[in-house]
Amino acid sequence: MSGSAILIEASPGEVRGALIRNGDVWDVVHHRITSPSIIGATYRGRVRRVDPGINGAFVDIGDGPDAFMRARDASVPGERGARRARIAEMLHEGAQIDVRVVADGFAEKGPRVARIAPDESVSTKGVPAVLIEPLDPVSYILERYAGDRVTAVVCSDATTENQARSWCKANRRELFERITRERLGLFAEHGVEDAIEAALERRVAIPGGAELVFDQTEALCVIDINSASDIGKAGRGPRDVNSKAMPAIARQLRLRNIAGAIVIDALKMGSGDDRNRVLVRLRETLKGDPGACHVLGMTNLGLIEVTRTRIGPSLGERLQGAYVSPAPAAEAVALDALRKVISTAAATPAGGYRLAVAPVVADLLEGAMKAALDDASQHVGQLVLVREAERRPDRFEVMLGSGS
Repeated sequence: MSGSAILIEASPGEVRGALIRNGDVWDVVHHRITSPSIIGATYRGRVRRVDPGINGAFVDIGDGPDAFMRARDASVPGERGARRARIAEMLHEGAQIDVRVVADGFAEKGPRVARIAPDESVSTKGVPAVLIEPLDPVSYILERYAGDRVTAVVCSDATTENQARSWCKANRRELFERITRERLGLFAEHGVEDAIEAALERRVAIPGGAELVFDQTEALCVIDINSASDIGKAGRGPRDVNSKAMPAIARQLRLRNIAGAIVIDALKMGSGDDRNRVLVRLRETLKGDPGACHVLGMTNLGLIEVTRTRIGPSLGERLQGAYVSPAPAAEAVALDALRKVISTAAATPAGGYRLAVAPVVADLLEGAMKAALDDASQHVGQLVLVREAERRPDRFEVMLGSGS
């Protein structure tokens, strides 16, 4: 697939989007009914707490945990504030403010918000209150990716296609004629599933023989560049390998949605010019990332320091849960199982289907994800959920027939 393409695949309980550049998967979005994105929504909230220690404030927006606002995002748009303004100088507890969500929450933390100019024309019965609802999943995916030079928008079904056409007609008319429809399974067909699986691995191969090694904790991500069999050209081997690694690092940061402090252990380079060339290469490849990236420089030990703003859970958090002893999250297993039910029904029609899952997955499908289970049942005709106490949480099985 040449150029940039947007893939949108809808399945019971989830809408997924992917950005593909020249055949490589650069970004993936998971929009789940149990944890939908609220980026772009605006609220009239109330400042619950001002914390000078972290130079930020916590705002009650009436939707889950309190949202967090940094001091740099607390000034009213259009007003010039002090360059190093302190949060206590701009907000006080109990203040009513209008805010926009710029990053989803993760774990037990609330979303991140930025202050917007108050809209005096909008009245609310109380505070907190929602002013503008979050975008629907298809609109969010298109808005996130449409800034690329998109040559194709591929949808998995008629409903998704119609939503995409409505958004493009209103926002990007030139994309309207580039929308096509395939079928459920287009993530697998276009290599997105394989890219996601590879992005959950610790080691990533780079064309030419080098590799990247990712070690991630909650506080820090360390990326080691291992030259392996790639030695580069004589006299500038380390620079060549490092330069070749920068686009791969930029892609993996975005695909894995890694945020916070990032340290790249580059191959040692003796020349200052070589080091500058590698830093320039990294900055170039990070342009356009929806998570604001800052390349801070290189230390005397040859470590490149980077920060990337968090805009939601990382791919690992979304699919595997905690960093310690990661395993597929029950929600990810449940959604994967429902996709498998539909693909099995399409390939092998039958009078009914049984889905065998572990108790923790069954609890989720019968509880918070009941709507997704019902949606899958409507797709295939009859679906019986089978709870198996001895089954591993990360394993499921789709069987033909609705009997025991």
